[in-house]
Amino acid sequence: MFGGLLLSFGSAGAQQYVVDDAEIVDANACHVEAWHGERSSWILPACQLIPNLEFAAGVGFIEEGLGHRETEYAVEAKTLLRPLTPGDWGVGLVLGVGPNPSATAEERRFGDVYGFVPVSVSTLEDRLILHGNLGWAWAREDDEGPEEDEHQLTWGVRSDLGLNERFTVIGEIFGEGSDQSEFQVGIRTHFEDAGVEMDLSWGDRLSGDERGAGFTVGLAFVSPPIF
Repeated sequence: MFGGLLLSFGSAGAQQYVVDDAEIVDANACHVEAWHGERSSWILPACQLIPNLEFAAGVGFIEEGLGHRETEYAVEAKTLLRPLTPGDWGVGLVLGVGPNPSATAEERRFGDVYGFVPVSVSTLEDRLILHGNLGWAWAREDDEGPEEDEHQLTWGVRSDLGLNERFTVIGEIFGEGSDQSEFQVGIRTHFEDAGVEMDLSWGDRLSGDERGAGFTVGLAFVSPPIF
């Protein structure tokens, strides 16, 4: 069934998309997400080796201006409070240390802490899946960061519309507080037999003078169970 395809690949999506879903990789399996874009590039492996707990750790290279990219690191844990199933809804919980994805490039650095609740709803016989994130980010004070610790509300909404068994169109809006928001739109290609997905997206800021994500290409691979 086509809807089952969307759901089974939900945890494999190349996460150049900031808004997360209420899914995790299968038990005893891993996935590797990697993407390269005009503003940032990341590689982010994740595994579920403990029941209902996905751990991810990765390294990214974020543009700091004049062609220079700063190396950043991230560690994240994700669990499901209600798994997403066909024709239904799911909810999860994510906690992480590292650059909050919805922050501007100048504000991202390891040592920041963030958490959010992803909610996913499957509709239209699983051809359309809607995702919403609501959370919090804490930017620690340091010599290059804010003058004092900052706390921000984070939010985002995303839709995944399946065109057929091979292609999905994705659109999202996300931001911090009320004055920093961005969007991304793109298309995802599924290679079910190989456990691979490819994404191509473009994004920009809805407010402010800074550029958004620009063009990004991503690749995600899901392994079979390790044991």
